[in-house]
Amino acid sequence: MQANNFAGKTIGIMVASGFDEDQFIAIQRAMLAKTAKLKIISRDAGLTNSWNGSGWGMSYPVDSTLSTTLAIDYDALIIPTGARHIDTLLNEVHAKRVLRAFLREDMPVMMQGEAIRLLNLVEDHAARAIDAKAETAEVAVDKNLVQIPLAEKLESGLEKLNVVMEASADESQAA
Repeated sequence: MQANNFAGKTIGIMVASGFDEDQFIAIQRAMLAKTAKLKIISRDAGLTNSWNGSGWGMSYPVDSTLSTTLAIDYDALIIPTGARHIDTLLNEVHAKRVLRAFLREDMPVMMQGEAIRLLNLVEDHAARAIDAKAETAEVAVDKNLVQIPLAEKLESGLEKLNVVMEASADESQAA
């Protein structure tokens, strides 16, 4: 990554139990290396559990529950891959509210893999979703929304989110 637009920023990572542990750890390491403040937002209170591919993985402390989360408290939102947690979030009214707020306010959002399905919750933005299952799918940027179709494209997606955050910061300063 060129400039570090993550430094000192508060990045929310929205999950429910069952998120992909490997991808979560990769995101966590990348954000910590860039000195971002990564905050776990979950429907679960206390601890939320990852999925390690064959069973339940590690537990992580939740910083904020979905029911009390406000987009204004964050500089960006990341939603990692993991079919189990996405299936749960699809039925969570507060996940829809939080995602809608980030998109409505043109705040940076990065969605990975199955997480792209959450765009179907937000009527005005469902058409923005890419086909994450297509083998030829590339990282897509649509204004403030970064979509990563495949796990191996995480680094590219984070670079694009970095650029989106820079543009978002420039717009905020202009206003």
